[in-house]
Amino acid sequence: MKARGVNRAIIATAVVGVLVSTYALYVEMAAEARPGYKALCDISEHASCSRVLTSKYAKGLGLVSKNSQLEIPNCVYGIIFYCIIIFLTSFDVVSIVRLQLLLSLASLGTCVYLAYLLIFVLRDFCVVCVSTYFVNAIIAYYINKKHKLLLNKDK
Repeated sequence: MKARGVNRAIIATAVVGVLVSTYALYVEMAAEARPGYKALCDISEHASCSRVLTSKYAKGLGLVSKNSQLEIPNCVYGIIFYCIIIFLTSFDVVSIVRLQLLLSLASLGTCVYLAYLLIFVLRDFCVVCVSTYFVNAIIAYYINKKHKLLLNKDK
């Protein structure tokens, strides 16, 4: 796969991430506004994305204090991340791709943390959340592939 194809794959995957994160934001806002709201991703008692997305860990990764300016929904952080990845993908420069690699590794670390919370703290399953974990893994894979292509191109 050439750099152009890898760029398209990164952008397409990031667009999927934006869409999934936007849906998560919709579910979070609807569940907070209307008690008893049942989202499409609420499959069962232990597979409820609306319950996960309204937990105390759904804003500021559960790490930010209440009423802080950084206490925004995690999915907003995700949307920002995906938009930055899309923008940076337009550059075929090794240093920019290394920045993308760093950002994608940070996103994977965040996914591990959030998956831990999902499984061991909340004891729930969130289809939307797990989907973003897969999207982030795919983005990291393609960015790594782009990095290798650019390094081989310079030799």
